[in-house]
Amino acid sequence: MPDKQIFEETTLLVWEAPERIYARRGKTYFKNLFTLLGVLAAVAIFFKEFMLAGVLASFGFLQWVLSAHPPKIGSHVITNHGIKTHGHDYLWEELKEFWFAPHAGQMVLHIDTKTAYPGRLYLLLGKVAKEEITDVLRSYLPYQREAKEDLMEKISVGISRRFPLE
Repeated sequence: MPDKQIFEETTLLVWEAPERIYARRGKTYFKNLFTLLGVLAAVAIFFKEFMLAGVLASFGFLQWVLSAHPPKIGSHVITNHGIKTHGHDYLWEELKEFWFAPHAGQMVLHIDTKTAYPGRLYLLLGKVAKEEITDVLRSYLPYQREAKEDLMEKISVGISRRFPLE
């Protein structure tokens, strides 16, 4: 008869952190953003691309809403079966590797998944130490010392560096 302790879930680490990165934006940021989006939307309308103009307007509205409302505090749980976060359970078999990278002044834990959606989990560390998470996760996932950047991340970082809105 198999040992029942193998199948029992034990909690290895629990921490609370905001569900997303929050950056309070000033009037200058939104003035520049809406000016840029307005010009791009006008060009799209000129070429009769009304759907693109609508997408640009939606993007501007989304930026405004996310900046106006601070994120909720969420709980992240690491167990011997996997990771529980954002209302979902991710088993170790569904996860590939992890690393840490700073973003907007906060340290973020990145975990690649084997599924197409979500392709990557982003967990803010909050007040828990990076070393504490690393010690627990190394038993289950390979650790990448350097952040992996895909093509879209390289493009977005390059654009935001060349065209700062603040």
